Amino acid sequence: MSRRTQRDNQSTMLDLWRPPTGAGDPVGCLASTYTFSPGLFDEQCLGRFLGIESEPQRESLAYLLERESRLGTCYAGVLVDATQAGVQHSLRWDVLPVRVPTGKQHAKVSLLAWANHARLIVASANLTEPGYRSNFEVAAPIDFTTTNCDASLLADAITFLRSLISLVPGSKDLAETKRASDFLRRIESLSADWRPGPRGGLVRHRLACSLPGRGEAARSALEEFVTACRGRGSLPCEYWIASPFFDDGPTPNRAAEAICRQMARGADKAIWLCVPGSREAEVQSTLIHAPRAVYDTLLDAGAKVSVELVPDKEDGERRKWHAKMIHAVADAYVALMAGSSNFTAAGLGLIPTRNAEANLVTIVDRVAHAREEGLLRAVWEAMVPVEAPDRGTWQQPADDEDEGMGLPIPPGFLAATYFAGQVRKMVLRLDPERLPGLWTVHAAGGLTDGQHVISATEWQLYGGGSAVEVAWPAYEPPERLRIDWADQHAFLPLNVADAMSLPEPSELREMTADEMLTIIAASDPGAALRAWGNRRQPADPTIDPDVDAATPIDLDPLSRYRLAETFLHRVRKRAHVMADLRRFIERPVATEQMLEWRLRGLIGIRPLAEKFAGEFETAATARDPREALMTLADLLIVLREARYEPADGAISKQRFTKLYQSFLKELSDDLDGRVGPRLVTVGTDIADFWAGVLERCRT
Repeated sequence: MSRRTQRDNQSTMLDLWRPPTGAGDPVGCLASTYTFSPGLFDEQCLGRFLGIESEPQRESLAYLLERESRLGTCYAGVLVDATQAGVQHSLRWDVLPVRVPTGKQHAKVSLLAWANHARLIVASANLTEPGYRSNFEVAAPIDFTTTNCDASLLADAITFLRSLISLVPGSKDLAETKRASDFLRRIESLSADWRPGPRGGLVRHRLACSLPGRGEAARSALEEFVTACRGRGSLPCEYWIASPFFDDGPTPNRAAEAICRQMARGADKAIWLCVPGSREAEVQSTLIHAPRAVYDTLLDAGAKVSVELVPDKEDGERRKWHAKMIHAVADAYVALMAGSSNFTAAGLGLIPTRNAEANLVTIVDRVAHAREEGLLRAVWEAMVPVEAPDRGTWQQPADDEDEGMGLPIPPGFLAATYFAGQVRKMVLRLDPERLPGLWTVHAAGGLTDGQHVISATEWQLYGGGSAVEVAWPAYEPPERLRIDWADQHAFLPLNVADAMSLPEPSELREMTADEMLTIIAASDPGAALRAWGNRRQPADPTIDPDVDAATPIDLDPLSRYRLAETFLHRVRKRAHVMADLRRFIERPVATEQMLEWRLRGLIGIRPLAEKFAGEFETAATARDPREALMTLADLLIVLREARYEPADGAISKQRFTKLYQSFLKELSDDLDGRVGPRLVTVGTDIADFWAGVLERCRT
């Protein structure tokens, strides 16, 4: 659109994952994509969403621990087309393979939720490095707050994501789909009391989606776009269409024919077709990356058709056009549909074998001197008109979207779930009637790469059922599973049944009880965790610590006398930290999952108590154990005396008390079992004191 204004303010899509001011603690995020880069999602999207400040490359240990800690309190999952879902990913978040019958899971929707805020991002970009860093893309964020919530739009987004979850093979029986569904229910509960924004206004939003199915289950993005437009007035008389991909075939082109039928009758029809291409100066010709049938179909419908080339460079750097948009103009309104739908029959939902697609429709009433119409037009980049499109070279691009190279897994393989804990196993869910004759499954990635899991023959020996359990003796789980059949192979994602049972990172085993206590009780646990992790990063070989230090250790006259090592100082410091710990326990908690992580997470109350118990066990055989046992008793006293402070949006005091008292009794019983055999080492008085503390915690 050469006469349109290029955008002045461009922000990266990664910024949309950052929490706004006052958003509160993260509750969870669920995204959908066609192709997928797990590293981008894990380090860039999740890092921003969770507010992690560690640098994943420079502070790898600190980042790992901070991410593990924060993910324990919320949900994260990605819905990926089944052919692209077999990726290596952290078991702390889920990859859900979506199998669309005869189509693709092509929608790019992300729903992010914090305690006081939710954000819907509808985009053309896949969760990949090209999508988020180099392509020309379009992304439309909509925020929902406690005082401005479009409940209808939020409900439609949740309904669409539920439709995708239902297309995950074996979805009714999977822990990972249950977690995704629970997250959506949590958003519904969280936003139930949020108030709508001011009535009226010139701008309205709604989703336009494509979905396969029968009857009302089937959806068409183009039909929903046109229906939304008709709700504001007559059919459009002008369309601007931008897409990187089109159906290749003879005239008439189905998508072009459908758009022409959705134009106002009796008015002059004008269509701008904005496509990738290039100008070949030597032969004074234009290469247009689209099939000629699209152009001819629009002309045959009696429309005035202009062709423009979308930009392919920015600041001298070549960029691929991947945005998909349709802009409509009528007497009473202008409208923009932007999102994942290419200008194809499958993308717009015009044929039964349609994709799963999602687009955001923005409709602006045309009012004199209002700025909203201009802002909607400004979404379009400045484009180059093609003076003689009928003399150009029309050629459909050969490459597919983001070069998705995944192979479809045989439909008999539905899902794989890893069960951590002391008895480790994997459960494969199968459709026996759709399995190939011969097949094998191996671990892929990680320390167990290539390890045999099961074969067709072994599955038959297990009974040949729809679910088969396979013992997994290795301590580390695989990153994904490789399916081999005939001369082909493909990858199946592996999700965990319960992330709470996953083994702790090996680095955490080096953390002392006092260090863990300090981190948990800190006003900013993330900063304390980063400081601890950074102290354990590999030393920079270019720095001599003695030369770099302000006072070399061998010249410090007080080096033998460290106040921090005295008994009195340790007792006083620990008392202050215990008081901070009590305030940590008493703080409001938004969900039971957050409470569970606070009590039993990697850096939580139970691991802390177990570290103190371990120090007592060591002291009982090596040195005076009385200080260690008194510290453990002090911890239980603090836990017993903590009084929860409920707040709006948090779980009730009654619910907290029930869960917390059960936890405290269980913890006391377990500690008694560990401490009891060694009480003879501390004397009668301290042993009696310990017994009294246990009794109080059990009542």
